[in-house]
Amino acid sequence: MSYCIYDTPALVMKRWPQREANSSFLLYTRELGRILARAQSIRKVTSKLAPALQVGSLSSVSLVRGRGGWRLVGAAAKRALLLSSSASKQIVIERFLRLLARLVPEQATDRDLYYIISHGLQAVADSESADDLRSSEYLLVLRTLVQLGYAPDPEARELEPFIQSADYSARVMAAFAPLTTQAVGQINQSLETIQL
Repeated sequence: MSYCIYDTPALVMKRWPQREANSSFLLYTRELGRILARAQSIRKVTSKLAPALQVGSLSSVSLVRGRGGWRLVGAAAKRALLLSSSASKQIVIERFLRLLARLVPEQATDRDLYYIISHGLQAVADSESADDLRSSEYLLVLRTLVQLGYAPDPEARELEPFIQSADYSARVMAAFAPLTTQAVGQINQSLETIQL
């Protein structure tokens, strides 16, 4: 019996050890949405997949669907966001990954959301000051919530140009910076609505 291999970019959100050397992973993929996948012998020193499957990594993964669910059969790291970031950036990235794990439904494919998340996390990792870090985090969370259907208040018209995009360029971030207080208000309102 042959299996179809699915190749897709993915964000590694969580990792759990299983048995002697296996692990399970919560991934947010571009092609399949949020999935739970397992990898065998990943915790062995000789594992070739381990570097690409660190929590907070953006990677290209190869997956096979079997009777027991998704199985990781290949992975190549694109960027290890947590490993290459300062402590303050790591806190922001970890906080966002926890939020994402609670918000995104299983196997709901949304390419736009994948780009919002992957580009936003890279903007967080690349931020050069504490103010840039805060702005990047707020814009990432706001865009994620809007993409998931938690629309901002109709009165928040100033935020509209920023929410339907995956652009985190310096120009966009500079224009967004004065609106961070309003963005935080919209984020808090959305999180209260969904009781988080």
